Amino acid sequence: MTRVSLTGGTGFIGAALIDQLVAEGFQVRALARDKARVKRGGEIEIVEGDLENSAALASLADGAEIFIHLAGETHARTEQDFTRINVAGAERAATAAAKAGARFLHASSLSARAPETSPYARSKLESEGAIARAAPDGRWITLRLPAIYGPGDLVTLPYFKMLKSGFAFEPATESPARASLLFVEDAASAFIWAMTKGEAGNVYEVEDDAPAGRSWSEIGKVLSSIYGNDAMAIRIPKPAIALIHEGMRAADTIFGRTPSIRQGQVNELFHPDWVARDNLFGGSTGWRAATGLKEGFAKTVRWYQEQGLI
Repeated sequence: MTRVSLTGGTGFIGAALIDQLVAEGFQVRALARDKARVKRGGEIEIVEGDLENSAALASLADGAEIFIHLAGETHARTEQDFTRINVAGAERAATAAAKAGARFLHASSLSARAPETSPYARSKLESEGAIARAAPDGRWITLRLPAIYGPGDLVTLPYFKMLKSGFAFEPATESPARASLLFVEDAASAFIWAMTKGEAGNVYEVEDDAPAGRSWSEIGKVLSSIYGNDAMAIRIPKPAIALIHEGMRAADTIFGRTPSIRQGQVNELFHPDWVARDNLFGGSTGWRAATGLKEGFAKTVRWYQEQGLI
């Protein structure tokens, strides 16, 4: 039985991945600060610790054939925190995997190809270099994920609420900004596929079912069709969104909360092209996203409704 170890098991993608790994008969070991937060905790082995605990990472990697690194920070308070968690944490995880002889799979982001947009994007690019240095034998694969959505995700909840209210806000860019969007179960399956089909030493961009991506208007129309409300599209200029975002960040800082809006997120929002195009994972391995946008949105809406969130 193949043993798979992973970080980020309590996260959005991690929970979906654990489900799939268990269902497919893998022996799973997960790193977690709190055992109680791990989904299916009674069916997998749990190592208590975090990315700054080298001993815990070594224990996590011991005996593993595959080490999947999903843990990371998307809304850190400072740029230094992004570096500490996303870069140094990834390097420690890759070092532990290399010492244990495990193949290392790293979750990065499409934002890594435009590191100038934000500290988060820069940290994801730097994390890719860090894991390559930590695994000099080249036994690593990086998957650059696009925007991920699905049941369990609270990051995209405000957008779903907004569309339900009848308004579809979108960034007012010179030409329609386009992006790839991947259902969470498809993101999880990409990692399982990469364990056997991915070529070591590669950075892959993970595509969805739309080769040219989708514009904000197209995304809004799909979600609006599920609600049946024909939401009104409203284009918002960058200065207006920047002002709102800075106000939200300031409020979070004053009240000591983790930022709900990350530094530079406005730049990410107005970037014209977040479509997976380069060294496509599916094109190289035969993997395909199984869930179309309308089906995925319908499943997500249903989950939000069941949880009483919308």
